[in-house]
Amino acid sequence: MGIRGLTGWIKWAAAPSIKEPNWAQWKGKKIGVDILGFLYKAKAQHYSPLLYLGRLIAAFKKYDITPIPIFDGKPPDEKREALKLRSELRVKSDTMKATLMKDLESTTLSEADRTMAEGELKVLEQNTTYLTSDERMLAKQLFYACGITALNASGEADNILAYFARREELVAIISNDLDLLPRGVQTLLVPDNYALPGDKSGWVEYNLHDILKYSELNYEQFVEMCVLMGCDYTAGLKSFPYKTAYWAIRYKGDMYAALKNYRVYDAEPYGKAASILKGLYETSESLMGEKQWEKWAAPPHGVESEALAEFRKSYLVELAQVDYDLLRNSVV
Repeated sequence: MGIRGLTGWIKWAAAPSIKEPNWAQWKGKKIGVDILGFLYKAKAQHYSPLLYLGRLIAAFKKYDITPIPIFDGKPPDEKREALKLRSELRVKSDTMKATLMKDLESTTLSEADRTMAEGELKVLEQNTTYLTSDERMLAKQLFYACGITALNASGEADNILAYFARREELVAIISNDLDLLPRGVQTLLVPDNYALPGDKSGWVEYNLHDILKYSELNYEQFVEMCVLMGCDYTAGLKSFPYKTAYWAIRYKGDMYAALKNYRVYDAEPYGKAASILKGLYETSESLMGEKQWEKWAAPPHGVESEALAEFRKSYLVELAQVDYDLLRNSVV
């Protein structure tokens, strides 16, 4: 879910910080990828996740960029309420989807109503799509065959991506989730639908340093503003529209004074959410298991040519539009 209203706030308070990425500047560098979000999105829009993944890998290799895909693990307890709400939304969306699909079968539906129903159906698809364990495994196998090290998070992928980005071990992060900005990621790349590295449109680059400069906030204030706006860790708590949250922080100085001003006297859950976003509770064990840290420390294993050829043979239809020569090139 990310931070409620954060995209709108950035456009309002720090629009000059938004730009298109220059992929050439990251040649020979590592970029982290919140991979499951893209596979979910592709599947929700009835686009082959495997085809998107193959094209994504080929595009990275074309630009001599090393992708570091991170897979989510078990959701943390702090997201229990958010996951409950999401589950309820999924059930409701399934019911609405069935109704809309039945309506679309009607021959008496006007063109305008049909277009509206199709648009609503796309939104509902996002709420009800899930990836099977087999689909996750296929993605990991393709990464391995192409010589790419994919890591499994103990909890959320966001935590590991932010951890490596804060230490400058990853120069940028690709994700649909803007809550990586309050997590301390300096360069966040957000694609539109099936955008690939190098595409001249379909990408937005957010730079945290510039966002703070144009909004006249420091990092602590930015995190606290995001918490006031609402995130997965504050589900069920009072949240504020982005302009209200911003001016409350600007005038009151910090989240605690702002909450008191709005007669919210139990600030502890908000403070805990801010600490989670800043990674204050993280340990090496909470981020990844021992074997995953060993994978991260090991040198690149190179392309597994036989495995890749067998993979392509098995999924020729899905990978037919992928530049196979690029897939066989080694990642630096």
